[in-house]
Amino acid sequence: MANELTTNTSAVPSISATGNGIAIGQLNDGLHLHIDGSSPEMIAALTRFFPQTSIQPAASHAIEWASLRTDAFCLFVLENEKYDCGAFSIGRRVALAKYTLPVYKDFFMPLTYPIVEELKQMPCIFAVRNQEYKKTAENHPALLGKLTDVTCQGENIRFRFTCFKPISQQLINEHIREFGLRSTTVRNQLDEEHWSIRSGNLIDVVSRMGITIE
Repeated sequence: MANELTTNTSAVPSISATGNGIAIGQLNDGLHLHIDGSSPEMIAALTRFFPQTSIQPAASHAIEWASLRTDAFCLFVLENEKYDCGAFSIGRRVALAKYTLPVYKDFFMPLTYPIVEELKQMPCIFAVRNQEYKKTAENHPALLGKLTDVTCQGENIRFRFTCFKPISQQLINEHIREFGLRSTTVRNQLDEEHWSIRSGNLIDVVSRMGITIE
């Protein structure tokens, strides 16, 4: 049976993420995570960051996920970042600075209203830095979802988001090139805090990995 993880951030006004996991805050009327098919270990890893949680029947995100762009996607990798009310910040120094084609950086970095609307149509991977180079714990979750707003705040950029499904971040490590991410002999993109835009059809990759957004 499909389930949904809902956080009550009125009891938890702010949540912090470290290198050992991923955290999410409240989004408008609450944060909803589709966890159909997730292992008990994955659910435990998620709920460890949300003491005030409950499991409820899930709404469908399949149509919205399938409607997102298929030519490019966003990757966010955070470290020691604070999530509050369904939002997080990335420093401009790590925003589209690496692992992003110059044509994407030049086009998207102004972050005008029309550009933000385009970003909101991109599928996203939300992750926290690997616990070790090129690998992390099996129950370390990354999240699939989309942005709902982007705001410039001086030296930082603030993002609001919604999440459709958690997956194992180690799965991405093991299939790093299939996901269209960069890797060397000693490191990959999930080892470094940053925001990048990558070319590729994330929706197709997720489907080929046997991951279903329902």
